[in-house]
Parts: sequence; C-alpha cells; structure tokens
Amino acid sequence: MKQATEIHFSKLLKEWEGFNDTLPMTQWIEEAEDFIFEGEKDEEDYISWKPLKKDVKSNVEDIQKELKVHLHLSMKAYYNCYWFLEVAGNYNGYDLVLNPVIPGIALKDFKHETGLYKEAHNDQLFNIPIGIEANGLLLVVDNKSGEVKLEDYERNSFEIISKNLSKLIEDLQVCLKIVFLLK
Repeated sequence: MKQATEIHFSKLLKEWEGFNDTLPMTQWIEEAEDFIFEGEKDEEDYISWKPLKKDVKSNVEDIQKELKVHLHLSMKAYYNCYWFLEVAGNYNGYDLVLNPVIPGIALKDFKHETGLYKEAHNDQLFNIPIGIEANGLLLVVDNKSGEVKLEDYERNSFEIISKNLSKLIEDLQVCLKIVFLLK
C-alpha cells in the first residue's frame, strides 16, 4: 500500500506543479491538525497541503470492536501509511474520490461512515466504504477478498473494478478536473 500511495502522490504533486506551480490546494479544514498544511490560507480559505508519511500508527482496534468487524488488511494499511487530504482521479473510465486520511479526524470520520453503512446493510459489513464515484456510486472494499467494487445501493448490485486497493491507487490517473468537479 505504501508503494502504491507513493506512486500516486508523486503523480499528484507533479500534476499540481505543472498546473500552477504549487502544492495541491484544498479548502481549509478547521478540525485538521495544522502539520498537514503548508503556508497560509488565501482570501478564499484555500491552503496548500502535502501528503506525509505517517510516523504513528492509527489504532483501528477500538473501531473493530465497536463495529464488531475485523477489517481487511488493505483497509488498515490505507489508514496507516500516509496523511493526505485527497486521492482522486480516473481509474478504467471511472472518476473516483477516495476518503482522505486527515490528521485529527480520519478515524472518527471512518468509524462514523462505516457505522452508517453497516446500519444501511442489515447490520452487516461484508464491504467497507472507501470513497465515491462521480455518478453517485459508492466505492467499497470487499472485507474478505480485498477486491474494490462499485456499489449501486438502489439496485443492490456490485461491480468489481480492481483486484485490490493498492492496484487501484497505483493506477489511478490524476486529473485535476475531477478534483475540482467533485468538491
């Protein structure tokens, strides 16, 4: 997972550098710990940020106990390799935005979203939400196999789009247009 995210973030930083000679930018997130940000907010409350390798592991054991689930290893790795505010792009024709790992709020948001997902799925967690697709489909990780799927909740259907989360992140094509459209 760490190698896949390094590859993706290298592409992201290069794309932003070519776009406007800056680091990636996002709207200021008050609850986030400041170390993820670079510089000062602009007049529209946008600020630069950069992905940072995590030097401390996030403890998901309490979340697993509370939700009564054992998370797939890829999910644990995802939340433990980098701090970042954005992973978005195109993967095999799908415009995707993955959940950020924001210092100060990542696990709280993950627990809340996963709890809501569990309630909506008859108190089961066969899949774990990890992001969204531009047309409103949910991006999930199969909690047993680690496959990444698109879920159409209304049709109760799933489409496997990647054999694993690392492969999806590594092959995700950065497209700043997607980043701006999905904000």
